[in-house]
Amino acid sequence: MSRSTDVVNKTKGPVVPVNICFNEDTSVDFGAIHNYVDSLITNGIPVILLTSGSSEYKWLSTTDVWRITEVIAEANAGRALFIAASGSWDIRTCTSYLKHADEVGADAVKIQPHPTLALDRDLYLGYFDRIRTGSDIPLFLLDPPLTLAIEMASDERIVGAKVHGYAEYYKMTRATRDLNFATICAGQMGSMVFGHQLGSPAYLCTIAPFLPSIALEFFKKLDTGQYEDALKFVSKYEEPWLETATDVGWLHAIKEAIRLVGLYPNNRLAPPQKATTPEQAKQVRDTLKRTFGSILFE
Repeated sequence: MSRSTDVVNKTKGPVVPVNICFNEDTSVDFGAIHNYVDSLITNGIPVILLTSGSSEYKWLSTTDVWRITEVIAEANAGRALFIAASGSWDIRTCTSYLKHADEVGADAVKIQPHPTLALDRDLYLGYFDRIRTGSDIPLFLLDPPLTLAIEMASDERIVGAKVHGYAEYYKMTRATRDLNFATICAGQMGSMVFGHQLGSPAYLCTIAPFLPSIALEFFKKLDTGQYEDALKFVSKYEEPWLETATDVGWLHAIKEAIRLVGLYPNNRLAPPQKATTPEQAKQVRDTLKRTFGSILFE
């Protein structure tokens, strides 16, 4: 089995995008990240992912990203699939990162070039051709145009894509389902109910970062064809949680949830982002207690 095929086969189930923990002096709390990732994997999460939004890349230095990648790989120790992520970097920096991610133990890297590159096929393909000269680590795409994703899926090194737009996600899943290519739902559990039936193997779960058991139970229902029961999970758990998270702000809500269950020591966002207010934190706590009850607060 090739390295790329192994990655595609392991891209299955709930994916946790790793949120970053910060110290009071705004430095990254690498120890907290190590413990968080270890806990997620110990509790059955099959795929760990770095990503520019949830992982707050815009506030991190390249030194931070290099070290976070190493810490996650150390915590993982090969137990789950670890998909690292580049930033919107120049070719030399991205090439160096691919080599680093490969050396420390990441299984694949999601490439996040500047969005304008995707507007020109030759520039987009040229970027990918140049960055991978220093490593043969498998690569994921981020929101690629459908035509380019189909074209690149025939390249063994290109193993999948994370897709946000629902229409694009469904189209890409259909178009690549018979290829060695994994289309990951970057949206919500409800989207995955339908995407799974089209062939999508994995999804970024809005609940998994703080409550892996619900995410795993939901995916088991998908994998056994219990789609109506899976939709009940969406209305019972995800919809009320997302209503609050949307009102509070996603990063504020998810970091408070992670802190509340004891997986992070604080709910800090990287400055200059505004701190979570006591009112926002209470709103999150009230929703979690009302929605998950004894499952979360045993």
